[in-house]
Amino acid sequence: MFYLPLTASPLGWVILGVGGYALYRAGKKKGQDEAAASRITEVPGPEDNAKTDNAETTDQGEE
Repeated sequence: MFYLPLTASPLGWVILGVGGYALYRAGKKKGQDEAAASRITEVPGPEDNAKTDNAETTDQGEE
């Protein structure tokens, strides 16, 4: 078996650089997806809207 280390030639450095950049971009995209997923909250339903409407009207009436 013939073995040539990648760091011995400029082409090897290019291959390592492209591979490293691909891993970096994949990790960055996954991190952004996880951050976006953690910011998602439940969509308020009709019952939740009624509760907030009542809270807003009582706050205005107390002033």
